[in-house]
Amino acid sequence: MAAMAVMALTGCGGGDSVGAAGERTTTTARGAEKATRDESTVEAVQGDIRTAAAAAKSGRLALPDMTKVGTPCRVLGVLRTEDRPGREAVDSVLAVLKARGWGHREEMPADDAGRAWHVVKNRWEMFVTAAKVPQGAGIMFDGVGRACGVPMPSRPAASDIAPPEPPVLP
Repeated sequence: MAAMAVMALTGCGGGDSVGAAGERTTTTARGAEKATRDESTVEAVQGDIRTAAAAAKSGRLALPDMTKVGTPCRVLGVLRTEDRPGREAVDSVLAVLKARGWGHREEMPADDAGRAWHVVKNRWEMFVTAAKVPQGAGIMFDGVGRACGVPMPSRPAASDIAPPEPPVLP
């Protein structure tokens, strides 16, 4: 009985609680909020890339809008540098990504052009590549999410009579 009283006083064991605005929040609603927070949005992934790129302390970051080319759950970032990024810059980028929740870092086999890593976060995966290429050098971030909070493009109509399928969430 004493354990139940402690659980009730400390908020353990589920039930309702009152938020800062005075409204009641159920355990189920809190779980749904956490699930939504755990699904990284395109903006959140771009924020992670911006922060990681800043840690390299060199180069200029470009983040093209991938929704314009029909891939709303993809984030592409290119940090252009004058020469192949040094080990310290790459280590800094990877450390920031790890601190921001990108885990399961796996170095991929690389050729003479550079090095690559595969990282994952929530329902996203990203390849981070540091290389020198004919067009220049830098670090490329290429992320794809299976859940990013936006509807996927609808599928075209199967025939002239049938309407196109509605957009679906990934």
